[in-house]
Amino acid sequence: MKPGALVLVTGPVDPVDWWAATQRELAGTGLAILAPRDGAAPPLFGVSWIASVAQALNTSALDDPLALVAHGTAGPLLPALARAQRAAGRHVGGYIFVDATLPRPGTTSHLDLLRAAAPAEADVVHERLHESGGLWPADPAGGVRQHDHQFWTETLPPAIDWPDAPCIYVRTGQEAPGCGDTAFWARSAGSRGWPVIEETDVTAGLARALDQLPG
Repeated sequence: MKPGALVLVTGPVDPVDWWAATQRELAGTGLAILAPRDGAAPPLFGVSWIASVAQALNTSALDDPLALVAHGTAGPLLPALARAQRAAGRHVGGYIFVDATLPRPGTTSHLDLLRAAAPAEADVVHERLHESGGLWPADPAGGVRQHDHQFWTETLPPAIDWPDAPCIYVRTGQEAPGCGDTAFWARSAGSRGWPVIEETDVTAGLARALDQLPG
């Protein structure tokens, strides 16, 4: 599928400019690329993150179909973002998850998703957040954004009637803050029958994913 526009969204824990290098590297491909920065004040709860990103998209001239690309903790928020775009009259033609946690049916939180992928790490996070009232990630190196217990345990928007378009998972082997072991999520994607791309370079992996999206 050749998308009308490629939308690159960062997770609430990511540095706000996480996609900047990829956006520059893809600039010469002829693709319309938008990497909206969430402008909501921290903590970036699901609803505020979705509203902020959707506002940036709704004020942009984008051609259908959209390919929505999520990194890190943006993964489980992608279905709700897609619903907001459909409500605005846009067509979402595909989803690409890059080192991201995945939406799951039922009631879940970022901490639940982390526990599914890395139980020991989730226990450490829970103890730090709940017992000491701290923030996570503990070390905000490289612009990683810290959040409190309320953020990590909030109920995320449900993935209703989803997926409604083809999905692809890209695993680079790089750490994604708050996601645990991305190999777990790659296996989970494969068990759902989605194509899984192993590629150490983010831009190359994304290009391969776009080539594999069905038209």
